[in-house]
Amino acid sequence: MLADKKSLPSDRSLKKFFRAFELSTEYRERKYFGKSLFHKPSQLILGFIEYQFLSYYFARVPGWRLFLRRLYSKDRIAPNYVVIGPMKNGSSDLVTHLQMHPNVMHPLAKEIASRNVEQVKLHYPTIKEKQRLEEQSQHPVRCGYLKPELNNMGLMDHLYELNPQSKIIITLRDPVSRAYTHWKWEVFLGGEFLRSDPHFETFEQYAERALDLFPSLPMKTACGFPPLQTGIYYQAVEKWINRFGRENVLILDSAEYFLNRQPTLERVQEFLELPIVDIPEYGDKANENPIKLPPANQKTKSMLAEFYKPYNQKLFDLLGQEFDWQ
Repeated sequence: MLADKKSLPSDRSLKKFFRAFELSTEYRERKYFGKSLFHKPSQLILGFIEYQFLSYYFARVPGWRLFLRRLYSKDRIAPNYVVIGPMKNGSSDLVTHLQMHPNVMHPLAKEIASRNVEQVKLHYPTIKEKQRLEEQSQHPVRCGYLKPELNNMGLMDHLYELNPQSKIIITLRDPVSRAYTHWKWEVFLGGEFLRSDPHFETFEQYAERALDLFPSLPMKTACGFPPLQTGIYYQAVEKWINRFGRENVLILDSAEYFLNRQPTLERVQEFLELPIVDIPEYGDKANENPIKLPPANQKTKSMLAEFYKPYNQKLFDLLGQEFDWQ
């Protein structure tokens, strides 16, 4: 729904949405470097108290918050748009910025683990809250669902059950760049679990091991996703299109988004039939890996680019467009 573009009030802050990512990263960083969580007890207590009252959670919501929401009202909306993509593709940043839109209501958590419909809805606003905002704004109101599990067909079926009319936004990333970030995330999450494994010492060793095992044997993992298969998109994208309808699916290249957020955010707003506004940008990326590791060498990137080439071409043929990938 096109309208005169408006800027959001300057006092609308992204901080409340990014705080959950910051706390999660601080916790994981301490584990990675082997630091005790009890090194500063007062800081731990303050962090625990702050966590109880966050506006937006990374994943797990304190049980008492959900209990009170159940008492307050069970008449809650289901998500009417979904942002889906492979792990480490930038979708968290897109969703977090989109939630600054005055006609976008946010769930209580970024990633909701439950597949129980009523349990999922506890994370969402009430029907009355949505109706009130629609009456005030005279525009549609959206509330989304995010999970970086593009290839999870069970999740697709679950989301269709929640709302078959959902708009689907699929964010894709150059699979070679994504594979490097996947390795960094494995190292960060794995810590001591992976430090003794020589296949994780460098990205080159990691990629060679993954290619050697593909497709028959599973790769050792701390994050739970296979490194090569996660970057093969065409089959899953086709399934999402067939399930929800081509007119209800928007495909985005995350590189274009991070190059300049606003054009992509405007494109998403138009797709969701929202009034177009300028959304303020947060300095850091959401859920970014804090550790520094050597960059990928050209040999490894070329090796992976050759591996992904036929799969990427199938994706481009499906979409009728090409992305500027390696």
